[in-house]
Amino acid sequence: MYMNKKTTGLAAGRPSVNKQNLSMADQPVLVRINAQVSEADHQKLKIHAAKNKTSISELLRAFIATLPD
Repeated sequence: MYMNKKTTGLAAGRPSVNKQNLSMADQPVLVRINAQVSEADHQKLKIHAAKNKTSISELLRAFIATLPD
């Protein structure tokens, strides 16, 4: 009887194929943004990010991308 191994998708070794061709010059300089929100709004944001399999940072970057210049 064989048991199925649960995989997490994590692996040691070579870097992600999607990122292997990036150099330091290709990466934008990132700055930290701090904001104060209610606990309820923070939970709402975390849940939304988790349901969409993304991070709060990625949600914020996506929103900023929709703003006019």
